[in-house]
Amino acid sequence: MKVELLAPGGSFESVIAAYNAGADAVYTGGLMFGARAGANNLTTEELIEALEYAHVHDRKLYLTVNTLLKDKEIEKELYDYLLPLYENGLDAVIVQDIGVFKFIRDNFPLMHIHASTQMTIFGKDTVAFLKDLGASRIVTPREFSLKEIEDIKNDTRLKDMEIESFVHGALCYCYSGQCFMSSYIGGRSGNRGRCAQPCRMEYDVIKDGKVLNPGNNKYVLSPKDICTLKILPEIIKSGVYSLKIEGRMKKTEYITGVVSIYRKYLDMYLNRPDKYNVDENDIKKLADLFNRNGFNESYYKQHNGRNMISLKKPEFRKENREFNQYLKEKYIGFTLKKNLNIKVTFIKEQPFTISTMVNGTEIIYEGNPVSKALNKPIDKETLLKQMKKTGNSDFDFTNIEIICGEDGFLPIGAINQARRDFLEKVRQYLISQYTRKSVENSNIQSDKNNANNKYIVDLCNKNTTKSVNINVLVSTKEQFKVSMNKDFVKRIYVESSDFSENKILEIIEEGHKADKEIYIAMPYVYRMADKNNFHRNYVKIIEKADGSLIRSFEEYLDLRKINMAKNCIFDYNVYTYNRIAKDFYLNFGGVQTTVPLELNYKEIEFRGLAGDEMIVYGYMPAMISAGCGLKTCNSCKSDNSTYEVVDKHRNRFVTKCVCRYCYNVMYNCKPLSLFKFSKEIISMTPDSVRLSFTTESGNITEQILNKAQQAFIYEKNIQEDNQSTRGHFKRGVL
Repeated sequence: MKVELLAPGGSFESVIAAYNAGADAVYTGGLMFGARAGANNLTTEELIEALEYAHVHDRKLYLTVNTLLKDKEIEKELYDYLLPLYENGLDAVIVQDIGVFKFIRDNFPLMHIHASTQMTIFGKDTVAFLKDLGASRIVTPREFSLKEIEDIKNDTRLKDMEIESFVHGALCYCYSGQCFMSSYIGGRSGNRGRCAQPCRMEYDVIKDGKVLNPGNNKYVLSPKDICTLKILPEIIKSGVYSLKIEGRMKKTEYITGVVSIYRKYLDMYLNRPDKYNVDENDIKKLADLFNRNGFNESYYKQHNGRNMISLKKPEFRKENREFNQYLKEKYIGFTLKKNLNIKVTFIKEQPFTISTMVNGTEIIYEGNPVSKALNKPIDKETLLKQMKKTGNSDFDFTNIEIICGEDGFLPIGAINQARRDFLEKVRQYLISQYTRKSVENSNIQSDKNNANNKYIVDLCNKNTTKSVNINVLVSTKEQFKVSMNKDFVKRIYVESSDFSENKILEIIEEGHKADKEIYIAMPYVYRMADKNNFHRNYVKIIEKADGSLIRSFEEYLDLRKINMAKNCIFDYNVYTYNRIAKDFYLNFGGVQTTVPLELNYKEIEFRGLAGDEMIVYGYMPAMISAGCGLKTCNSCKSDNSTYEVVDKHRNRFVTKCVCRYCYNVMYNCKPLSLFKFSKEIISMTPDSVRLSFTTESGNITEQILNKAQQAFIYEKNIQEDNQSTRGHFKRGVL
């Protein structure tokens, strides 16, 4: 059985040290496009040096390109950034953006692509889809259970697909790729590698005016770090190939400590699974390196719970100086040695040769001919002594066979140089097994030309006098009734998780009588159990509705599988930051995409808005989480209730419990409102704009609809108050 131990590397030093501590592979970031922009990321030169070190020692290096990229970044920077790394044998890239995925597959055909946890993969249909696109590995959401991993592993379509899952380190509160909290609060987007970690701050949980977490229990969004040593065998048995340690922002001592301990237990399991037993002293060492009021075992065996959350401010950790000193001395600042068996031939008037077998290939170095000794000849002992001087090289000789004739001589300096040249030849051979030939960038030029031509056509087709369609999303029957009575509302999305099957059927019937299109807004989370729930309760609804608002790969693929993928519109969180991604989803089967919330006006204009839908009003989701604030506060009643999460500035984030699928949606504290910019939006010719209603009363819904009519039908100037936000329409994100 082969299992990979995958370590983080936040600096060149920590990358090398991780290999020294026992990592089979390291994932790290360069100076662009990684999800840890604050790490001491590697330069291209350092990445190439790290690649060479890894490949000499039969290890691997993966590069994070796991953020969402804008058009200009793809067109002007991505190709040149990846090319030297591709040529030098980069083992894989970790990718979030489907546009980036397609770009890399088209322009770097031999590159392995790992689908990031940021892709929010909810099930095996998405995994099969990504495999068909060219992914060789998927990184599961941290929220996945062992059963869900087994479900992927046991699918016959996925026999060769590698599964990577987190086994140690920090745990996000929100589903990866679905968090906007940092983006909304300070413009630092987690989707761009700049998360400010607002989940690690203090909050009150308030329901019906009552604080549910009095005292010091304020860290309700801050999960404990995970430690899975005790269930490592179960994780491996479930089908996980790569055991991933989180921590690119951590110190080198942390990385080497965690890697060395997990290496110990992985080897223990692989060699003697029946003897697997965890020493509590090793758990303590891991806690000494870092913890947040203890550890949890992630979501492998539970869906959520109070025991997974820190609650209190983490206590000051006294440094384990003895352990840290041990780690520094053993793993940091030195070079691994690859063992070689060599044969040395030193015979007068023949070339001085050194040879070895590497991976079944004989490598022979031939030096200058051995001359006749005039005085003292070189003997076997002298040759052995000089050969052993491997110094700071990547190699050691475990066995040295010497054939030494009589009366032969070379200067000691020449013998040493021959040894160095031989080792360099071996090193270059090992590196050459991974390097690739340069690729022509005809594909990128073609993509650029096609995209630019399409952009020009979009610009030429603009009709600045055209009003846009106004569509609404409703979460209550009252909102629906108000919306249905507005002639200018064309389409109504029904938030499926907020209504029973019968209520939605009534809405569809009423809406059709009023000549409205009724679309079903799919759940934000669509995992294995959720899929079964949806099939059980909503298939009849999908049949009668006019279309669906899709929020994940898994939903679209599932609807397509049961022949119900009609008029599918991809929501804002199925990201189309760039034209490649947008075109991909339209070619994939969508009739429309929704403009991402984090692009500013200029970026939207460059991407193109023609034919799309843009959200111009609503309390937008800041987090989608498996964790439940009410359950954390021992107040869960499974009644689809709402509560508030309140920060130190008294900003109130209304949070909805979606108990049917057991997830929470936390909404931004202020509604997005872009009515003021209606003329700019209309000039970009979207097909439609969307008003997204969540907790608004009927009266507020009426007021917002009237505003929308004035702004987008009559193109009147609308003044906004400070109770709303314009989101990223002007500022964008970092």
